Amino acid sequence: MAQEQYRQAVAHYNRACELQGLQDYEAAIACYDDALALDPSLAAAHSNRGAALTALNRCAEALISLDRAISLEPDYAEAHFSRAITLLMQGNLPAGWVEFEWRWKTAPGRALRRSKNFSQPPWLGAQAVAGKTVLLYCERGLGDTLQFCRYAAAVSQLHANVILQVQAPLLGLLQRLPGATRVVGEAEPLPDFDLQCPLLSLPLVFKTSLSTIPAPGKYLGADARKVAQWQAKLGPHGRPRVGLGWRGDAGNPDDRNRSIALRDMLQSLPPELHYFSLQKETTPEERKLIEAHPHLSILGGELHFEETAALCECLDLVISIDTSVAHVAAALGARTWILLPFNPDCRWLLGRDDSPWYSTVKLYRQSRSGDWQEVLARVAADLRARLGFELK
Repeated sequence: MAQEQYRQAVAHYNRACELQGLQDYEAAIACYDDALALDPSLAAAHSNRGAALTALNRCAEALISLDRAISLEPDYAEAHFSRAITLLMQGNLPAGWVEFEWRWKTAPGRALRRSKNFSQPPWLGAQAVAGKTVLLYCERGLGDTLQFCRYAAAVSQLHANVILQVQAPLLGLLQRLPGATRVVGEAEPLPDFDLQCPLLSLPLVFKTSLSTIPAPGKYLGADARKVAQWQAKLGPHGRPRVGLGWRGDAGNPDDRNRSIALRDMLQSLPPELHYFSLQKETTPEERKLIEAHPHLSILGGELHFEETAALCECLDLVISIDTSVAHVAAALGARTWILLPFNPDCRWLLGRDDSPWYSTVKLYRQSRSGDWQEVLARVAADLRARLGFELK
């Protein structure tokens, strides 16, 4: 290939990467196509093109690009990881979990392995664990830990002792998790153990498919004493009680797509219900909005996960964006409506309003990227249609 032609291909590729970083996926794909027309051997262009197509929910096309990248570079970890996300989004969980193990060969995965620095061997289901102690450890966000900690019970049923290592904010809530012999924080010294496995590898260990997801109903429980305290604080159960979560962790790179402005949410809510903030923290502007809203209450102080779980047990419905609050409510078996961006996390799949992971969840998806108004209008219509739903 002529040097000038290669230089032009790289220029198109670099421009495509810039556009993809700005989430202008259609324009990025066009630039990747220009690059590949000049140099079809650019594996990175095929891989990134596939990721851009996945971001547009065009999964079948994405897999063609990702497979091409992998045919050019069989050990291309990022392409395998993108392929995992795409397969999981399609609902092909068995194949997706296999590909998902390539995360350990990406830069973030290698860094996490170095930080853990376990001397004990990994466990992916090959060895018998009866009578052994297995460490299950968190590796990503709080929502991931809340979703996949359910597998502790399955490991325990193999007659293993299970140590669960979780992020510090989840320590109190997960102390009562079925199957966990002991729950420790990430910063705590670890007791002795024989084998170790990350939480997000457990679906691979148990060959999880859409029809074999464990505990889709209720697998977490709130502290009964705290539930009673919240019931006393809330008083007689009059109007239906609805918990709200509208904002996620600002440090999450996708937060700008998943969070909703409180002002927009409040404008859509029927006034016949009593709403409660489930945000751990609120900004001064949000507090002003809450104080001015006659039907929305903020319950004072920071809501830690144990308190949030107990409060959710006292509510009739939780409405939340895709954040840890939604996972807490769903894992408790509470009625939960989750509001999703156009391109959702792969755990929520595509084209359905229910979740095989949580039987009490209803999903409300954006039909156009960035359009929360249409989602909130559907939520409001469903709330009005169910004003008489049974109170707890």
